Amino acid sequence: MKEISRRRFLRASAMMAVGALAASCGQPTAQVIEKEVPVEKIVKETVVVEKQVPVEKVVKETVVVQKEIVVEKVVTATPIPAKFHEAPMLAELVKAGKLPPVDERLPEDPKVQDVVEEIGQYGGTLHQIRPVADPIGIFETRFFYPNLARWNAAGSEIGPHVASGWDVDAKGTTFTFNLRKGMKWSDGAPYTADDLLFYYEDVLLNKDLTPSIPAYLLTKGQPVKIEKISDYVVRFSFASTHGLFMILTATNWGVMQMGYCKHYLSQFHPNYVAKDKLDAMTKEASFEFWHQLFSDRRSMVANTELPVIYPWQWEAVAPQNPRLGVRNPYYWVVDPEGNQLPYIDRLSVESVESAEVFDVRSIAGEVDYQEQYTRFKNYSLYMENKEKGDYRVILWPKGYVTDSALSLNVAHADPVYREIFGDKRFRYALSLGINRAEIIKALYLGQSEPFQVSPLRTSPFYWEEYATWMTEYDPKRANAYLDEMGLTNRDSDGYRLRPDGKRMTIVYEFYADLGPWQEIGEFLTAQWKELGLEIGVKRYDSSLRTTRLGANEHDLTVWTGNAEFYPIIEPRYFMPYNPNASKGMVPWARWYESGGKSGEEPTGDVMKTVELYEQIKDTTDFEEQKRLFRQMLELNKENLWTIGICTSPPEVALVKNNCRNVPEEAVSDWPLCTPGNTAPDQFFFKS
Repeated sequence: MKEISRRRFLRASAMMAVGALAASCGQPTAQVIEKEVPVEKIVKETVVVEKQVPVEKVVKETVVVQKEIVVEKVVTATPIPAKFHEAPMLAELVKAGKLPPVDERLPEDPKVQDVVEEIGQYGGTLHQIRPVADPIGIFETRFFYPNLARWNAAGSEIGPHVASGWDVDAKGTTFTFNLRKGMKWSDGAPYTADDLLFYYEDVLLNKDLTPSIPAYLLTKGQPVKIEKISDYVVRFSFASTHGLFMILTATNWGVMQMGYCKHYLSQFHPNYVAKDKLDAMTKEASFEFWHQLFSDRRSMVANTELPVIYPWQWEAVAPQNPRLGVRNPYYWVVDPEGNQLPYIDRLSVESVESAEVFDVRSIAGEVDYQEQYTRFKNYSLYMENKEKGDYRVILWPKGYVTDSALSLNVAHADPVYREIFGDKRFRYALSLGINRAEIIKALYLGQSEPFQVSPLRTSPFYWEEYATWMTEYDPKRANAYLDEMGLTNRDSDGYRLRPDGKRMTIVYEFYADLGPWQEIGEFLTAQWKELGLEIGVKRYDSSLRTTRLGANEHDLTVWTGNAEFYPIIEPRYFMPYNPNASKGMVPWARWYESGGKSGEEPTGDVMKTVELYEQIKDTTDFEEQKRLFRQMLELNKENLWTIGICTSPPEVALVKNNCRNVPEEAVSDWPLCTPGNTAPDQFFFKS
């Protein structure tokens, strides 16, 4: 076991180093391509590191080297095939006159998706199971990944996807995207700049649908302006430099603007429908407000009629279980031989009642591809059953530093807890009171190391001093910090009392199984008892957890890290970034996300992190971004707002042996939209 993991980790480190270097340019090289060019045509590409230095022309991708020099590299773009082919099930519909020929369904410049192993075979149903009530809600981001630009599997480059290319002005304020001419929605209607304009004018700027504009679309508090240049050219303009926009466009944030089909959704919007008619539709659908109806019709989880641009479209949703999807006949991506993707005909995603049922059915071979909700603690179990279950086990390094980030609610609604949790000495005590070696040995098979929630070792933002800060096990020192705070009174059971005389009881809560969170809670209960702190471990379902977070009632919660390979993508644990993500600073994060219109304005060092991040966004100079983020890390070291336990083990993917084109090497992370960055549309079943 240890030898296998060691090899995996060595490979993981190399891949993450590549990803960090690629990101270190601050933003990808501007892209100026109208279509995929033939192999015979030679183009020139800029090769850069940490700074962008213009040469004659820049094209499809950024290639990064470790020296700050400029060279010209001869590259060839993947050619558009001369002839296109389609799945047999679609060919039958064409033959029956129910569907146009494949040449008419594809755009003039379809995306040509490279394959991992070989050109695939058409057919089959991909089965997944998930221990959650809503198993397909995450598919739009995680599996379909319909962004203008995409990260590759290694998290090392950003390349075209819905956009065939783009151009960025010298100041980093204007981003012009070329869409694919002739690209279509799943109902055959054109996908054009009007759809992105609909998102901007009728969704983003509508207060009912978007009470506050997402921070990634703001610079210095001013929202982006999106304008149509032509049917297939759209421009995003900011009032000032946005040094992170291209990177964010290729992450989970960039998914948000892509699924708003104007010709369909406008029939549920007051800008296009008479009020009495819209009110009648709203009432008939049992909603109180029009925007509830609109959001319901926009939801792929609720509405099978919604036109999409994904490889598959849902044909059966809740309450049916499993949820079923079928290939999109107008999907605009082909393989290098002109075969329209996806290769796989259908999806079947089943909800099961628990992680234990998920494990039993997974090792029995009932899934074809599964990486979310697998648990590294079951690695030996997965390996022991792989022949019986007819699957292989793939380990992918994670782009985030830990699967167990502890967020103490330093902005607690309870004023007593806010004062106690807000004292950095309390957080120091909690960290020093964790016996990380014990947890690593028991839950991570020894394949981890003590670590705070900080940039990965392979990240250009890595800082050793913070990564290992307060990670030693020192209960004597921890108790001294608590005594110094004046928390010296104890009850008859030895538990410390709050200043108001109540027992110091901290509820550790979680709702999913993306890490060994139940077990970690049990370890913390025993370890922090030595500090005189009572811990209550509670598991909540997703809706109750969301309610508690929204009410700011939680004490301590746990979640995975996020983007620590390049943490300025989404610094959720380094500042109050987003109320759903920055779980220990919900009211402050709500203030930041809303541009000061709601929530609670932070003060002191917390506000300093906000100001520093805004400065990071305001520059395209990577060295300046690093310098500013180091200052954010220094504030985090001093305050230790979030507590880490140890580094993450690899992501475990279970893949049926006949399910091919799943890469052996990839990086898994939320901002990479994994497995979207591995291009599931080119997975196939080999006969």
